[in-house]
Amino acid sequence: MKNFAFTVLILTAGCTTSSNKVTGITQSAVSPEAVKVYDTMPDHSKIIGTVSVTSFSGLTLQHAQDAALQELKTEAGMMGANGVVLTNTDHSDDCEPAGAKADGNAIFVERAKSN
Repeated sequence: MKNFAFTVLILTAGCTTSSNKVTGITQSAVSPEAVKVYDTMPDHSKIIGTVSVTSFSGLTLQHAQDAALQELKTEAGMMGANGVVLTNTDHSDDCEPAGAKADGNAIFVERAKSN
């Protein structure tokens, strides 16, 4: 029974790896909750860098994808990005545990100034 509980704990904790590369000017750190995800580059935005995440967290592919997206936002926020433009998402559900990969450009979107 102890071995089963340990196995379940390991599978649900999983593994997430990430990397980033600064290619522009960083900003003050932003919380992951404040980082928006975009499919295309919005107006008035600048690329700060690139982020890449691979996740094998959770028991399902959906858990792995959610963890990868959350970590992508965390990495981007550490560079001061308030947005991420997804450049690639991929998954592997043909083996257990399921894994997900997400890549993106960490961006800073200028907010419209009020007069």
